[in-house]
Amino acid sequence: MPFLSIRSSLRGYPCLRRTQRLLTAGLASVLLSSCASLDAMRRVEVDFEYVSEIAAERSERAYQAPTPVPEALMDLDYDEYRKISYNNDSYLWKNEGLPFALGFFHPGFLHGNRVAVNEFTATHAQRIPYLSTFFEFQDKELEKALPKSLDFAGFRISSSVGNENDYREVASFLGASYFRGTGYDINYGTSSRGIAINSGLGEPEEFPRFVEVWLGKPKPNARELTLYALLDGPSVTGAYQFVIHPGEDTVMNVKARLFLRESVESFGVAPLTSMFWRGENRKSPESDYRPEVHDADGLIVKETDAAPIWRALDLADKTRLSYFSVSRLSGFGLFQRDREFENYQDLEAHYHRRPSVWIDTRGDWGKGYIKLVELPTSNEFEDNVVAFWEPAVLPEKGSALDYEYDIHWFGEPAPETYPQCTVRSTRVGEDQSYPGSHVFVIDFEGAGEDAGQPELVTAVDGAATLMDKQVVWNPYLETWRVILRLEQTAEEGVIELRSQLLFPIGAESEVWAYQWTL
Repeated sequence: MPFLSIRSSLRGYPCLRRTQRLLTAGLASVLLSSCASLDAMRRVEVDFEYVSEIAAERSERAYQAPTPVPEALMDLDYDEYRKISYNNDSYLWKNEGLPFALGFFHPGFLHGNRVAVNEFTATHAQRIPYLSTFFEFQDKELEKALPKSLDFAGFRISSSVGNENDYREVASFLGASYFRGTGYDINYGTSSRGIAINSGLGEPEEFPRFVEVWLGKPKPNARELTLYALLDGPSVTGAYQFVIHPGEDTVMNVKARLFLRESVESFGVAPLTSMFWRGENRKSPESDYRPEVHDADGLIVKETDAAPIWRALDLADKTRLSYFSVSRLSGFGLFQRDREFENYQDLEAHYHRRPSVWIDTRGDWGKGYIKLVELPTSNEFEDNVVAFWEPAVLPEKGSALDYEYDIHWFGEPAPETYPQCTVRSTRVGEDQSYPGSHVFVIDFEGAGEDAGQPELVTAVDGAATLMDKQVVWNPYLETWRVILRLEQTAEEGVIELRSQLLFPIGAESEVWAYQWTL
């Protein structure tokens, strides 16, 4: 079909307008043929119900494993994979001056996920085909050997909202159902994912994947970006809606509908994944000059009408599980509370700029618990912390469940409604003045000396005895310092500790929680 005929028959369609603008980038011939086909561009209204119907239909069929990525790509090592980079001139929508731009991740190395990516408008949807011209290859022979049927491994979203003509990356979706967000002045860190199936059970967990996504083409004045994702795995399928609001802090409104193909042993909703290697409570190896290394240093659990719990993260030589029962969950999150560069001394990783991530639930999720999984690790390159909400009664095969929540990626402290008195640091060690004792030192900040001497409430559950406790004003840090001395009563075991400060003026601190394993 001649070019003029195509242009005439598809006049006004966003597919053709974008194709014409991409002529100079050398992409026209492929995209034009895709847009002209009924399979690539079809009249359809893409919304949450549209994706939900696809997920429901899939749940009634046997699971089919995805087509694997070619071995030539999966056999690449780290250095070889880095020789494939994204072409910065090929971000979709950027050349149109739209407030969002879309880039892609190439499959290979550790990235064996294949995701089909679509663009949609109010009336039409079209597939964005894999093109090698989206990328720059240092190895030209590898580029020539690649098949035409590749998909992307994932995608990244940049935004100029609030920063005209200055596009900054605000979100990425890469690997299974993993995704991350960031603000304009904070780096990537803690990740989220669609669902956690059988996590922390001491056996290989299931990793459902986002197999197809639909991204709404933004209008010139758009302040948010909407995308839909189709989840598929051996035990579950699902439909997701993400509305992404970029800014200094980035907020994602999430709607999820999940269909159970099979019954599961653990069903983790709104899971967060992070890394903790060491903090004030964990000594640095003598060969490492950095005092602390972590993407997050604590878990917060907030139940409606109850003081929030701060669970300081730690590292052990075996998997640690913690459960926080909630009747009406308000929210939870993995926080990077320590923002002082001097506590990390890392000019490359910038751990002091990693985001805190907060899950703000919408509606009543019912009774359940927040489950925290802490895995052993010997380095900083593995995510070894997982936190999610799990219903008290696990869903059965054939169930359909709906959840809505907001994910906040931010660098500043929690909102004003949060208690002013919070945990600043947790230190663990021994006191030679008390042989055989273990000492826990917790500094609470946010309440001054004029708040009055607080009452210290402490609970110890497990194979240990509380020998002594005290709370004193620390004039050097301007904190209230809690000192707990405990003696273990068994060679092995798990001890759960909690402490809270109650002030004469009626205020109270958050609850400090810790798991001590023997």
